[in-house]
Amino acid sequence: MNKQFWNLWSTYALTYFGKVNLSIVMAALLIVYTDWSMYYVGFVASGFFAAYAIGQFLHGQISERFNPFIYIAVGLTLSGIANMLMGFLGGFLVALIVLETFDGFFQAMGWSSVVRANAEIQKTDKDRDRSSTILGCSYQFGTSVTFIVSALAVATWGWQAGFFVASIVLIFRGVTLYLTKPKREFKPKQKIKKQIQLTLTLPIMMSGVSLLFLNMVRYGVLTWFFVYLVQQSGISVHEFFGFDALKVALIPIAGITGTLVYNKLPWKKDLTSVMFLTAMGITWLIFPFVSGLTAVVLLLVSSAFLYGPHVFLVCTLPTRFKKDSVVASSTGFIDGMGYVGTFMIGLIVPFLVLETGGWNNVFLFWAVLSFIAAIFVAATYFGHFKNNDYCSVE
Repeated sequence: MNKQFWNLWSTYALTYFGKVNLSIVMAALLIVYTDWSMYYVGFVASGFFAAYAIGQFLHGQISERFNPFIYIAVGLTLSGIANMLMGFLGGFLVALIVLETFDGFFQAMGWSSVVRANAEIQKTDKDRDRSSTILGCSYQFGTSVTFIVSALAVATWGWQAGFFVASIVLIFRGVTLYLTKPKREFKPKQKIKKQIQLTLTLPIMMSGVSLLFLNMVRYGVLTWFFVYLVQQSGISVHEFFGFDALKVALIPIAGITGTLVYNKLPWKKDLTSVMFLTAMGITWLIFPFVSGLTAVVLLLVSSAFLYGPHVFLVCTLPTRFKKDSVVASSTGFIDGMGYVGTFMIGLIVPFLVLETGGWNNVFLFWAVLSFIAAIFVAATYFGHFKNNDYCSVE
């Protein structure tokens, strides 16, 4: 894990200022604009995630043809500009939906290129496996920092600050990444038709479906749990940076802890993921029956079980296709499928809360999704990877 690895790690951590800042701003907008409903902000979130999903499919293929460091830098800069405009226009619902949609597309230029760049700079399969887990901790750390900084900014200056702070961070990191990129060539190794064929294989598609269900839990929590806490406690915008904000900010920190434990376990990562996903489902089955400190602890335990399997699906597993030279495109496909689920959860949670009786149905739904994700990961392992030795998929 050399200088360029940490360049990638810090870059993707800061990318999350343009992704999960919306969770803080959404809760503030529902307080400031009392005529807005959960469906309104649900459309905003779904616009972002729909564009992100489409962008992952496209950028995963396109970025194989370019220097990944430059590709990431361009995406960061464009996302920063979109966030700046939202700071001025976010109070207009249509403008917010349109700009968040653009932001989602620009944000999608990052992850597949980050995974490809890391796979290229690592020398051995062992280095790629080890570094991919640490790389996955970047967005967990970035999520926590974004929650804390954005909550403090919104509490101090209002919801607009959630966008302006993100804009400054993203543009600054885009410029500095371009200036510090390595002096080496990144050339495509497959023709585009062959690249697509190698991407649309059963293990990659099954892994994408697994992530679809897992992301419905992950972004269900990251996008909506802050709204749940606000509704339960009735706090104001200027009370954001309190214990309730820290509860959500601790979710990815618990995820980092869980991911490091996950990485140390001696079993196959596929089977470890199945066990973690099953355990996460059990925590959400219990959650409606607890409260107070017990609920906070259970939330953090659930998060500890979530992120190891997530890192496996979006980072470790795609690097298994390094010999086929489709690391970015397989990452883009799997992560794109995950964000199809994220788009869906932006609309499903408001429906469950407003039409079916409240938040307990949401928690039960997350439990079911966790179990389904575990089944798909297990099916992919026993159907392909158990006897494949992680070489070419051909």
